Amino acid sequence: MSEIISLDPDVSFCVDEDAKLVLAAQQNPREFKRLYQKWLARVYRYFYFRVGNQKDAEDLTSLVFLKVFEDLPHYKNRGCFSAWLFAIAHARVVDYYRRGFKELPLNEINPGALPDDLLAQSVHRDELRHLLLVLRNLSLEEQELIRLRFAAELSYQEIGQILNRKEDAVRKSISRLLERIQSQWEAKNE
Repeated sequence: MSEIISLDPDVSFCVDEDAKLVLAAQQNPREFKRLYQKWLARVYRYFYFRVGNQKDAEDLTSLVFLKVFEDLPHYKNRGCFSAWLFAIAHARVVDYYRRGFKELPLNEINPGALPDDLLAQSVHRDELRHLLLVLRNLSLEEQELIRLRFAAELSYQEIGQILNRKEDAVRKSISRLLERIQSQWEAKNE
């Protein structure tokens, strides 16, 4: 039986769906594939925006899902599965940095290929430089909020559970952060 934690229909569905997927995987390990497929892209993006390269992000993602698979029989549904999943992901990142790797700030991440059109490429590059400058000025905690909300696509509730903060506090922090980023963005364009 899954626990409905929020009145927000998207979050309720997510929690209910995750509870069903977890229960199915606990009963039949072959069902783990569905849980893996649901969360793979989000976990990978979270790592990519932490470490800044594909190889390490893939390695860390593999380690997380191996750990989840191993520990899933002992998992008790006491909240959001995603909070448990990203707590494991966070522990892998901590281990990664303990081994001597340097954390990559958001502004040093290569966002991928640029458009083919030279004018569009130039505009895109200028906008990207400005955005990275704005992100560079964020604290590490603020950068983590951005990663969890937009790279991992987690709800405020899930982020709150991961960071041991109330959902409303997370929502307000992200809202204020986005307002500050927006005002800095608009100041550049004036």
